[in-house]
Amino acid sequence: MNPDDLHEFAQALFDDAPTPLTGQGPAGWGLVDGRDVCLAVAGAASEMRVRALAARTGRPLVTVFAGADADHDGGAADLRVLGALVRDGAALSGVVPQIAVVLTAADREAALLLPLADLAVAVRGARSALADPAAAETVTGAARSAGELGGADVHEEVTGRFAHVAEDAAEAARFVRDVLAHLPSNNRATAPRLPDAGPDPAEDDPELAGLLPTGPGAPYDVREVVARLTDDDLVELHTAHAPHVVTAFARIDGWSTGVVATQPAVRGGALDAAAAGKAARFVRWCDAFGVPVLTLVDTAGAVPAGEDDEGAPTVALARLLYAYAEATVGLLTVLTGRAHGPARLALGSGHVGADLVLAWPRARIGERDEFAAAARASAADDWRALVREAAAAAEPVEAVCRGDVDAVVDPGTTRTHLAAALRLLQRKAGQQPARRHGNVPL
Repeated sequence: MNPDDLHEFAQALFDDAPTPLTGQGPAGWGLVDGRDVCLAVAGAASEMRVRALAARTGRPLVTVFAGADADHDGGAADLRVLGALVRDGAALSGVVPQIAVVLTAADREAALLLPLADLAVAVRGARSALADPAAAETVTGAARSAGELGGADVHEEVTGRFAHVAEDAAEAARFVRDVLAHLPSNNRATAPRLPDAGPDPAEDDPELAGLLPTGPGAPYDVREVVARLTDDDLVELHTAHAPHVVTAFARIDGWSTGVVATQPAVRGGALDAAAAGKAARFVRWCDAFGVPVLTLVDTAGAVPAGEDDEGAPTVALARLLYAYAEATVGLLTVLTGRAHGPARLALGSGHVGADLVLAWPRARIGERDEFAAAARASAADDWRALVREAAAAAEPVEAVCRGDVDAVVDPGTTRTHLAAALRLLQRKAGQQPARRHGNVPL
């Protein structure tokens, strides 16, 4: 246990000194922006008591992994504890927000607990791996350190398991505070609203359109667009993992809103398995806690790949479709540029359940994605005419006539439309069929 890092984290997380549950250390509960939050320390004697307290009181649960190595000997006692933690985590999933923070290590059996949390945050230099380095070398023949097996960089960029990697414990705590500010305490509460956090939603933004390139397919940073549509700074998750899709919390007219936006500046905003999976998990998390979702679409389409290729998006796109289809929160979609092929359907389509679908005049909406169009064009005698014909048939007005889009709006008025829709959708009513649960396409 590293008490210095643990106390630094607790001090930065809570408004004041927390109330310890066992009389020792920071484990217990305290106020975060005026709301009670429970803090558990993985492996501590009080961990199960804190988790039970979060369940009984409906408070968010933050679990810190601050042990020296988080090793387990695999004995019967460890298996009983691990089983109880898994059961508790599953029972609390979708009931209270669960955030895991790795200050040092969450190795071996402890590594199994991180994906069960809604969000995992780490400090630079932390690690998490199920495999032991010696055992991995025996099987693979390659010598790799614990950091190479599951270091912070690996989980930040490759696996996406760490939504944010902070430089120290205090920064990790501040990130957790920012995330919790956008979430309710439990699934029966509502997220805090800050109505005066941004500009008047009734005022147009005539400069927004000028941020965008005139032609479809040109790269731009979608975060600049999101910043003009929302109140304050984004709380972006998984910035280094699948950066061709942005997932973030923001506010519109004070309402906490989840944002899913394809990123034209990276791979044309195309969807592969990593990007679609990242978006799907975020949509389901928002839906679990009543946070509406805004989707911005400007994508080249789905990455073409064989079903046995790494990154093939088929199952992940199906998972993303499932996430939108089962969502009961308000779903708003804005087609800012290209919306082609199956990616268009998977990203907040009105046919799948979006409550409002807007398009900007520069949007281009087609049945085939750009990859298919390029293949057709290269095989055509007059490929330039084919491209011109496809572009002309993809005007957003045509999409309105087909029922794919509800309205074409000026970019500068978009924020006004979104604020009005969020206000209306706060009372959105929906009824789910009676069932145990659906079978997510995992």
